[in-house]
Amino acid sequence: MNSLNKNKIDVTVLITSISQREITIETARYYSQICTEVILVDEQKPYLSEIDIKALKKAGIIYIPYSYNGDLHKRSLCSTYEKRLIAAKESQKKYVVHSNHDERYTYNGLLGCINELEQNDELIFCAGQAIAVRRDDLKIHYSRPQERLYGYQNINNIQQRLYYHAETYALVAHYSVWRKKSYINVTEKTISIHNQMPSTTMMEEVIFEFAANLAGNSKTIPKLYWIRNRLNSPLHNSKEKGKHVFKIIENKLDSLFEDIDNIKMNIIINNLKKNFPHIGPTFIDKTIIFIKQNVRKLVKKKKIFDIDTLIANKKITYEKDDLSNALKSIGF
Repeated sequence: MNSLNKNKIDVTVLITSISQREITIETARYYSQICTEVILVDEQKPYLSEIDIKALKKAGIIYIPYSYNGDLHKRSLCSTYEKRLIAAKESQKKYVVHSNHDERYTYNGLLGCINELEQNDELIFCAGQAIAVRRDDLKIHYSRPQERLYGYQNINNIQQRLYYHAETYALVAHYSVWRKKSYINVTEKTISIHNQMPSTTMMEEVIFEFAANLAGNSKTIPKLYWIRNRLNSPLHNSKEKGKHVFKIIENKLDSLFEDIDNIKMNIIINNLKKNFPHIGPTFIDKTIIFIKQNVRKLVKKKKIFDIDTLIANKKITYEKDDLSNALKSIGF
């Protein structure tokens, strides 16, 4: 059965945009076909006309115009979280999930995550497995980003959850299905921390991830869930690197953990340094990175055109129609 003909999933999808509104609306329309509520918070001006807003509403998409009125130095971080927060507070559902404006979650992946949350009241957020999709010469090929999502299970006391995530770092919280109340609390806390200490480094994502770990238990499921659109190169708010970045993040984490006893910050920071070697590389790290970059130039990586081949060594499950619907909606 075609996934789009199945019952809609009872979850709110939060979609935000700064630009590329046409692509964002295509994403919203995809989710409106498989989920019961979609909320689009749009920063691009001029905003949509009343006629366009009504057309979106008819399709099941709530449109909210947004304008950032805060300190411009904080904007690159906080406007993103503020838009997600606005959408989450507007949600009428028990569960929420944020999607990037040009990426997709699969029907069965979303449904699997919600089933996990329904079955375990102590689970706060849940994600699935990711693939990245590219196209060369009109042919699609696949890769496996965020491989640490496989087998991720962070169920323990607060201290151990923090250490586990620092050691087994992956973008779990950012791309999970959440219990709405917890998502709102974590997003508000993240905004507060970034407002206290504005910065635009390449590690700012860490604050939301660890704020999420404070909220409670999390895990991933082996279902294909997240399709990363790699037709375009990913954009970063800042390319600021250097050893000082770890100190900035440590200061923010100190503030985040101020009410938690017995946190050994050296364990967290040392593991983050291992997981972000490109941020503040030592001489040895730079040498290794240089060698790897030159090896890649000499050895062309074999492209994988068959998804079954890509996940052959992993017990990742998916339905072909489900994947096909998602890819078609992106334009692959």
